[in-house]
Amino acid sequence: MKWKKDYTISAFVILLVITAIALLDNARTADTAAKLEEDKKQLEEKVAGLEGKLVDRSRVANDLKNENETLTFNLSTMEEEIAAAQSSVRYQDFMEAIDVVETYKAAGKFTEVIDLIAFGNFTSFTSLDFEDKCPCSFTFKYSNLDWSPGVVLNLKEFSINKDKIVLTYLTVEDLEDNYQFVLTRSDGYYDRTEKWRIEEIRLVEKEGSAL
Repeated sequence: MKWKKDYTISAFVILLVITAIALLDNARTADTAAKLEEDKKQLEEKVAGLEGKLVDRSRVANDLKNENETLTFNLSTMEEEIAAAQSSVRYQDFMEAIDVVETYKAAGKFTEVIDLIAFGNFTSFTSLDFEDKCPCSFTFKYSNLDWSPGVVLNLKEFSINKDKIVLTYLTVEDLEDNYQFVLTRSDGYYDRTEKWRIEEIRLVEKEGSAL
């Protein structure tokens, strides 16, 4: 019966070993599961953090885009306002220049036109005689002009060249040329206030005139 006893002890030992191994496996499995759960949790936290950063970056990108669109709109609006302001100034200058020529056109005496001429560009003019009569003339830097009242008619054409305004006026039939008034901002012979004045009066051949 001794062998039965030994067999019983052996079986018990084997069962004990198997149980211990099973317990160890369960413990290892539990540790592995816990570790995996912890790793999963950490990974989820990292993913959440990355998602948060992506959301923040996306928000920043949208803010920058909106700011850029706002700046572009403001720049466009500013350019339009500057263009409008420049057009307003140019129009005002143009009207002032026309007023100068209209004053020249309406003048009945040579003394009335002297201060309409830009002082810096004419070298001399003929003075009136003792009886307040002409002939009178201007000597400009590049040309001469005999002044006569009532010879300038209507505006024919105009152009703007940087800081100068050029106005071409028709003249009476007796004259072979039209007058081209070149105006700039300058002081005058008597009045030293800077404003639009006639820098030069050019003679422009009339269309269809005989050579």
